[in-house]
Amino acid sequence: MITTLDMKVLETNSVALGLPLNNLMEAAGKSVADFVDSQLKSREEVSIVVMVGKGGNGGDGLVAARYLSSKGYRVEVLPAYPFSEIEHPDTFFNLKILKKLDSVVIHEPGRLRALENKDVIIDALIGTGVKGALKSPLRELVDKANEEKAYLKIAVDTPSGLNPDTGEVHGSAFKAHYTVTFHDLKPGLLKNPEYTGEVIVANIGIPVEADKYVGPGDVLHRIPPRPRDAHKGSSGRVLIIAGSMRYTGAAHLAAQASLLAGVDLSFLVVPEAIRDIVAGFSPDVITLPYPGEYLSNNATPVITKYIEELKPHAIAIGPGLGSELETLEAVKKLTNYLVGKNIPLVLDADALKTVKLGVDRFNGMVVLTPHRGEFRNITDYTVSEDLREASQMVETVAKDLNAVILLKAPIDIISNGEKTRFNKTGNPYMAVGGTGDVLTGLVTGLIPQVKNLFHAACIAAYLNGLAGDYLLKTGKHVSASNILKVLPIVKNKPLEIHKEIYD
Repeated sequence: MITTLDMKVLETNSVALGLPLNNLMEAAGKSVADFVDSQLKSREEVSIVVMVGKGGNGGDGLVAARYLSSKGYRVEVLPAYPFSEIEHPDTFFNLKILKKLDSVVIHEPGRLRALENKDVIIDALIGTGVKGALKSPLRELVDKANEEKAYLKIAVDTPSGLNPDTGEVHGSAFKAHYTVTFHDLKPGLLKNPEYTGEVIVANIGIPVEADKYVGPGDVLHRIPPRPRDAHKGSSGRVLIIAGSMRYTGAAHLAAQASLLAGVDLSFLVVPEAIRDIVAGFSPDVITLPYPGEYLSNNATPVITKYIEELKPHAIAIGPGLGSELETLEAVKKLTNYLVGKNIPLVLDADALKTVKLGVDRFNGMVVLTPHRGEFRNITDYTVSEDLREASQMVETVAKDLNAVILLKAPIDIISNGEKTRFNKTGNPYMAVGGTGDVLTGLVTGLIPQVKNLFHAACIAAYLNGLAGDYLLKTGKHVSASNILKVLPIVKNKPLEIHKEIYD
């Protein structure tokens, strides 16, 4: 089962792997044509009309029309819109091919009579991009198609007008005998058989690696665009508890990274003794003090008061805190408090010393970001060099702790105990101070936007490593502060940067 969002991620990640979208469109259209052909073997003199929209679904229909024509069927194409309105470049590419073929008749846009007395009607008007009720001219085409008594009615990917995630229909929707959907079943297709008919799942060649490894599709499609009516705080508020007299930079790096991840407000809670130092790093971060030179039990009432007042959407604890006994006791107390409040929490660095497999069990709203040594301290297990064995171990531990684990390694392993993914970005030059603090800030800053801890951890690992690889590719020094400088570039253009670095 796959959502439309997940499908978009896979398609973009496939492009990052070197597979052009047009190849997927070709495979999708061919699968539709092959299925239609399989249903018509015993019939002669079959007339087929393909209704096409201006997006990728329409392109699938154009490819299907070409293949059906090559099989000897009389094929007509009925566009919903003028060709000048086609939005998808691959759809336009396939239209140019069809316009050169005498064997396919292309009608004027919206010509309803073209649907009359046809043996087969194929709906390629609008696929998984449906939003609300169908509007003109799609509505008129769908209503007319539903009136016709065709022998076979086929929906491409999803019936136009039906929400493939929920199965909802607002007003009109195409009523199919069969729906040929791609790669995997969409949940909404199981909920309204009156419209979908029998659902056929076609393999269109999406590589396993498009889902196995985090890629630019995760960045582009899982991080929502900022709405036009955005206000301060609408993209999230985070609070980071970090820093000590010995480590001031770690706190700043984590807080700054959370802002670069896209949140509006980042509150950095530090010991009073270093407040002025940390506040001087950046005016964009709001720095809040608690008494003393390091985190202790005496500080927890002040910190919990900040949390109650500010109501952050995610909190991180750990970067540069130090490992004094009082500090670890305070971390444990704050962790229990936040778990009880169901506030998403990221534990990193020194805070991970308070976690023990077999003792702790969280609420599914905690992300742990250990390297292999820290993972061993938590579990008493040494991570295998074999990726498959290591991933099974991480997945089991994540399930037992009821937490998301982002294991930092040459190939990062991210698991929530049910699903596990890998991240290949990053390089050995990132094994320097501060890169882990940037990662913590990224995870924390992405949580309020992505609204899913597992996906936030995956994207953060990918972006952090991509920024490091971009620095290396462009001949710049790989450091935490330089990663911060290039994060906006790789976050805004992840597919272009990915292809530039790895092709």
